[in-house]
This record gives sequence, structure tokens and C-alpha cells, in this order.
Amino acid sequence: MGGRLARVFVCYDFPMAKETTLTEVHELLMYAVDRMATKEGVENGLAAVREEMTDGFTAVREEMAEGFAAICEEMATKVEMSSGFGSVRTELSEIKQQLRELEGKVSDHSNFTKEIDYAFARIAAIERHLGMEARAVA
Repeated sequence: MGGRLARVFVCYDFPMAKETTLTEVHELLMYAVDRMATKEGVENGLAAVREEMTDGFTAVREEMAEGFAAICEEMATKVEMSSGFGSVRTELSEIKQQLRELEGKVSDHSNFTKEIDYAFARIAAIERHLGMEARAVA
């Protein structure tokens, strides 16, 4: 071959073998390099994604804060609930006392006793529903 050496790469692609030249390898590498992402391109893309995520999370936080504020405005406070139940408890206690007095007066009339027992059962059901403990009234 004289004084000049020629470089030839051989790629085997069965069933036939093809010789690939340095020029073809160079063109293939340049094609890949031209389409590779650059450090700046990746950083810019990541920055854009970070910014979009930050904006999205901020919007979600604002929506959640508004939603929770609206829920808090609509909910009754514990104090309001306690005061409301306090009047119900007082009224139920008074009704119990009146029923006991009435039961004592008409104990010989069986029809009234059944009605009074039914009323006591209903009051007990209401108390259980409200989570109140039954209190004995003297």
C-alpha cells in the first residue's frame, strides 16, 4: 500500500458484511452531536419546569387556603355547639322531671304509664344521639 495507511472499520451486519469508512463514522457522530442536548438547554428546560411547578404549587396553596377559610366560616364553633346543647339538656331535664311527677300522680292509670315510658325511651334515644349521658333527676 505504499507509505500511506488507510483506516477502514468493518461493521458486521449478518448475513452480509459492510465496510464503514471514517467519513461515514464521522458523519454519524456529527449527526448525533448536533442533536444532543447542551448543558445550557437542559438547565433552561429545568428552570422552566421549576418555575411552572412553583407557580402551580402557589396556585394550589391559594385555592386550599380560600377553601379552608370558607369552611371555617361556615362551621359552628365548639362554644356555639356547647351553648346550643346546653339549652337542649336543660329542656330535656325539665321534661324528665315533669314526666316523673306526672307518673307519680297517675301511676294507677296504666295507659298513661305506657305513654310516659314511651316518652322516656324517646328522650333516651335523643340523648344517645346527641352523645349525652343520662342523668338521674331526683
